[in-house]
Amino acid sequence: FKMRRHLVYAVIFLFCIHSLVPSVHGCDTSLRPSKKPGKDCLGRDCNKNQCNYPVGGCDSCIGNHVWCSGYCTI
Repeated sequence: FKMRRHLVYAVIFLFCIHSLVPSVHGCDTSLRPSKKPGKDCLGRDCNKNQCNYPVGGCDSCIGNHVWCSGYCTI
């Protein structure tokens, strides 16, 4: 029973880490997409899962979390 409890803790810990990894990419500006002609909103900061740059067709926010803003994408 003791071994199973440790296994459960390990699985929960790994699940938490797995859910954080995609959001960390929002902090690394080198991983953000580059701006394209007519799509100036790509790669700009966004907050609370909202991209406030409707010009260019950006409608979603990737990588937003407590430590840093995410970035806008199409």
